[in-house]
Amino acid sequence: MTSRAASRPVGTVTRGTTNPNRLRRMDRWIAAAHGAELRRATDPVAVDLGYGAAPWTAVELLTRLRAKAPRTRVVGVEIEPARVAAAKPYERDGLVFRHGGFEIPVPQRPLLVRAANVLRQYDEAEVAAVWERLCARLAPADPARGSRGGLLVEGTCDEIGRRHVWVALGPEGPRTVTFATRLGSLERPSDLAERLPKALIHRNVPGEPVHRFLRDFDRAWAAAAPYASYGARQRWIRTVRDLTADWPVVDGPSRWRQGEVTVTWGALAPRGVAQT
Repeated sequence: MTSRAASRPVGTVTRGTTNPNRLRRMDRWIAAAHGAELRRATDPVAVDLGYGAAPWTAVELLTRLRAKAPRTRVVGVEIEPARVAAAKPYERDGLVFRHGGFEIPVPQRPLLVRAANVLRQYDEAEVAAVWERLCARLAPADPARGSRGGLLVEGTCDEIGRRHVWVALGPEGPRTVTFATRLGSLERPSDLAERLPKALIHRNVPGEPVHRFLRDFDRAWAAAAPYASYGARQRWIRTVRDLTADWPVVDGPSRWRQGEVTVTWGALAPRGVAQT
């Protein structure tokens, strides 16, 4: 018989702060980057882990993913039972809410786990173990079908979603880091430093790769100042194009136009951390 202690959800209760449309930038990126994987699957399941005090982000995730992959189902998972009870009236076809934590209480391996603003309150030393646990729950890669497996997207944003940084991980570990912003609100790219995920936020110091990246990002932004007369979007595009000379940017102009840039995890991984 399983003990009560063993059946408790893994993790701690978060502040639960949430707002409608807060995660729109992350959702758009997921739909673009992972939509094909979701469409190929017979029964694609996505998990909104730690959705907070209100269910808005899970409801929005279902809508945005189904626009790309109509068979997608979303499971909202929260460690606080009262939040699950409050979300139950919002259940619908393709959307349910479950009590749980990092163990991910769904029977099958999900094709997507989104964990936004969940690890912010944890210690940096705890992040690697959480990542490993969540990645182990992802759907495995299937090279025969051209599938890279499930995706974990873990990151942090401000209260209204203007600035956001996230890490994308597959079953094998971390893959990329994405910086996304509302360009009209940006003074310089390093403003995004305050939204770095827990694995990177304390590494924004001299000698660390993420610090060099943000320094080079600011320099390229300053050099692209003449493009500001054409608008912040054109300045950002020129800035990122210049960054590609020295940094492994993995996306292109169609994403840059959204106020995004994605680089390989290995380029920004903290010193002494494995660069998968």
